[in-house]
Formats: sequence, structure tokens, C-alpha cells
Amino acid sequence: MAACDGSCENDNKMFGPLVFEDANCLDTEPEVTCVLCDNTFNLVVSFDIFVKHLFEAHQLVIEEVQNINNLPEYLLYWRDKFKMTPIEEIVPAIKIASSNQLYFLLSTLLKEDKDLRHRLRLEHVLKIQEFERTDQSYHRQCLFCKLNFEGTRADFVTHLISQHNLQLGNPQNLVYIEELVEKIDETLTKLVCIFCNRVFPERNILKEHMRKKLHKRLNRNNTEYDKYFIINYLEPDKKSRAIQKQNDCHSLFENSDPNDDEEYYDWNEKEDIITCLFCNKRETNINTLCLHMEADHDFDFAESTKTFDFYQKVKFVNYVRRQVHNKKCLFCNLSCKSSSNLQEHLFEEQHCKIPELKIFDQPEFYFPTYENDALLYLIDDVED
Repeated sequence: MAACDGSCENDNKMFGPLVFEDANCLDTEPEVTCVLCDNTFNLVVSFDIFVKHLFEAHQLVIEEVQNINNLPEYLLYWRDKFKMTPIEEIVPAIKIASSNQLYFLLSTLLKEDKDLRHRLRLEHVLKIQEFERTDQSYHRQCLFCKLNFEGTRADFVTHLISQHNLQLGNPQNLVYIEELVEKIDETLTKLVCIFCNRVFPERNILKEHMRKKLHKRLNRNNTEYDKYFIINYLEPDKKSRAIQKQNDCHSLFENSDPNDDEEYYDWNEKEDIITCLFCNKRETNINTLCLHMEADHDFDFAESTKTFDFYQKVKFVNYVRRQVHNKKCLFCNLSCKSSSNLQEHLFEEQHCKIPELKIFDQPEFYFPTYENDALLYLIDDVED
């Protein structure tokens, strides 16, 4: 074996990023021999040349060759196979009309190729998972608190579950954890719910939505998360949505203390108390409250705001809340001496209606007038 010429340092640097990058040559040498001749190629610097050689010299096309895990072992398998049996007897050939030339297509249509790719993929992912389980050098600030965590990636997920009720499943069933955490962090930073993908105007409203709607978890129907569950690699073409439905009750709370009331606070809270926009009437159902506003205040919330986007609805609610709190009419801005005077004015003048858009469509009304305003995160639940 040749002496280290400085490239050893680069090899060591490549091991860490394998956790979150799609590195297909894990623990293998980049130098490979062609499956049908003795020409050698460096997959790092001459990958395109290698693919072109297969096509022009041997009329061989390998389906999605760039996505094959542990490509050197894949090529070695078929090289040994073709030494025993001619390629014509194994790989189907197709004719290109323009050149009248036969080309061999090595793809997953061939069961042997499909099984080989699956085995290599599973081995690759299991190596990464084992690294994530044992590597103690992971450090990151928590997504929700000021903790600067140090330890394994699985322990970090356990912290998110036990301390913040973020349900990602059993940490032992996850892979590419670091990438998953960054994906969740990026989603939350954009004020997007990780479960339903709704966008919110500010973080407190997002947090309340995720807490009240039990959305502090991953959506099994979102295929973007399939990559991070090891169970999806166990069988070819296995989909996580079908599997997770079988295991939700066991995996989500496997590492939780069932007697920890604080941890389960989000899951056992009381019903939302929603306050009318114009008076002190309260209901636990948003649509019942809207019927009250229509009957007692002649204000049809769904119809009146149907042309608004989500942000405009939020700003309108915050604007009305502030006006009513300050005893001012939401429509004409008249100041009243008391809340009862305001109610009389709204009724007599029929001013329970929306003013010009420019009056409330302002950045200042992104912020809730009342911190616990349930109407803000139930706006889209209003039925017409």
C-alpha cells in the first residue's frame, strides 16, 4: 500500500460529514476497476469519464449510478458476476433506433440488481446509525431552551422528547439525526408548523398552534421525513406511513415517563376558551362563537374575511382587540367613555364591520393584543 501523501488528513475530515451528506463511498477506496475490462478510474475525480467509458466502450448504462451506495462494492459484485456469465445472459439489452445499436441497461428492473442496491443501501445506513449512536462529540444548542447539549445525537433527541414534548419517535429508530434536527430548526425559523406546514406571523402563535393542535410531531404522511426512519430501509420500497401507523403508540412514548404530568401537559390540557371580538361572550367552539357574533353583532366572520389571507386575518383580529380594549370603535375610531357606551355605539351605528384595509393591515398588528388569544390560532377553523 502506498505511503500517506497528505490525503490521509482529507480522508479523516470526510468521516464526520458522512452523517449528513450522501456519501456513497463510505469506508471504500475511490479507485475502481471497470466491470467489463481492466481499466481503472478514480470515482472522485473521474466519475464522468468512468460513466462515459461504460457507455462508449461497452454499451452499458447503469441506472442512477450516482445514487448507488458503496458504488465500488456494487461494481466489484457485477465484475465478478460477468466473469462467470456473459453480460448478454444477465442484463437486458435495448436498441436505440437512431444508431441501431444495442445497449445494456443495468437497473432495478433486474431483481438481482435491486436486491444488491438494497443490501448496500441498508449496510450504508446502518453504519451511519451506529456512528450516531456512539459518537459523543455532537454538540448543539437546543431548539427550544438555552441548553448547550453535548453527547450523542440520540440523547439530543431524547432531550427534545422528554423536556419539550417534541415527538420524533424512538431515537434508536432514527438515522441522519443531525440533518433531521437542522431541517426542523429551519422549518421553525421560517415560522412553519412541522406537522401541517402552515405559516404563522410570529413564533408565539406558532408555538401555541403546535401545542394546542398536538402538532409537536412529524407528519407520517409527509414523505420528506421518510429518509430519517431506519425502518424505511429494511425492505425495498417500504413506505413509512404504513409502518408508522403500526408503531405510533409504542415508539412515540417509549422513552417517556408516563407519570410525568409536566411532560404530558400539552396532551391533557383543557379546551380553548375563545372570546368574542366585540363583547365578553366566551365559547369553547370557534364556530359557535361565530354564530354568536353573527346573531348578536351582525358580523359574519367567515364572509367578511373570506378575501383576506391568513396574515390579514391575524392583523384584523389584533386590531379589533386593541380598539375594543381602548374603548374605540373599530370602524370610525370614535372614543367612548366606557365599554357599555362602546357596545351601544356599535349596535346603534352598526359599526361591527371591517374598516379600510390600510387601517389595520400594518406590521404593528402582527403582534397579539392578548397573549392567550385562542382566536388567533383557530382562525382557519372557522366554517363558512
